[in-house]
Amino acid sequence: MSVNTRRWLANLVAFAVAAAAWVVLRFPPAGSRFYPRCPIFFWLHIYCPGCGGTRAIAALFHGRLNEAMHWNAMVVIFFPFAAVFLALTYWRAMKATPFLWPTIPDSLLKLSLVLIGVFTVARNLAAQ
Repeated sequence: MSVNTRRWLANLVAFAVAAAAWVVLRFPPAGSRFYPRCPIFFWLHIYCPGCGGTRAIAALFHGRLNEAMHWNAMVVIFFPFAAVFLALTYWRAMKATPFLWPTIPDSLLKLSLVLIGVFTVARNLAAQ
């Protein structure tokens, strides 16, 4: 892939992320009906790891940390890491050097999966 194509795609993704952030800011999930419902909660009546994530992000964007933690603490904890990963990926895509994805150590990925699993079980046990 050429550098210009890579930069164009990186800018397109950045625009899409900014547009999604604008939608969440402009149309809060609590008062809007066009956000999709979680199929896991709809069919199984259990909270998936992402349930409440959009509401948590909206609360974070409005500076309400306690409310964001109420909706989905895991999303709040992982949000800064995801933002740094996206920023680093964008920065690397814009450089003229060959593109390399930022690497995440396998141990950190495995720890994240375990934490997400524990979080999912804990939040469903607490809800009962």
